[in-house]
Formats: sequence, C-alpha cells, structure tokens
Amino acid sequence: MDATTGLLLVFCPAWVLAALKIEGVSPESLVFLRWIGVFVGSVGLSYGWALRGAGETVWKFTALVRTLVAAFVTVSIVDGSLVPAWAGVAATDAVVAVVQMVGLRKRWWR
Repeated sequence: MDATTGLLLVFCPAWVLAALKIEGVSPESLVFLRWIGVFVGSVGLSYGWALRGAGETVWKFTALVRTLVAAFVTVSIVDGSLVPAWAGVAATDAVVAVVQMVGLRKRWWR
C-alpha cells in the first residue's frame, strides 16, 4: 500500500490529490508531495524486511511513524492547515498502527 502510494506521489501527485478529492493545492506545492512520496514509499518498502526476519523491528518503527503521521494530520485538520479530505490519510495510518501494535503485543513476530 505505502510503496505504491509513494510511487504515485512521486510520479503523479496531482492525480493522487484528485483521487482523494483534495483541491486547492498549488502547482508549486507538488514538489513537496513528491518528497513525501519518497518517504511514504520508503516506509512501504521497509515492510519487505519484515518478511526477511526483521518483522518486529519494522512493525515497531512503522507503527511509530504511522501514529505520528495520524496525529500530525489530525491536528493539521483541526487547526485548519489541511482540508478535511485528508482525514482518510489520518484514519488509514491510525488503523494500521493499531493493528501493528496489537500484533506486537500478541507477539505475532516471535
């Protein structure tokens, strides 16, 4: 999911915004979405390490990242910096973070 989203943000950020129904982003801002795409894609690719024996570490790190992203996006929506259409991003990150935290507590990787 994140690897694909990252690639889409790098190569066609305006299309991603349109798919999320996010309007009003200036063309100059697209370079920052591409930059975020590199980060998002990297997080997505890190899940590959989980399949190579580093699952617990990857899930700890990505759960932290997802929790922080969900919090940042939520606060940014509340303070008016981001439009409410970004709530889907916050919700997705929050849900995946919770699933990973539950999995870590249940020792799915041990």
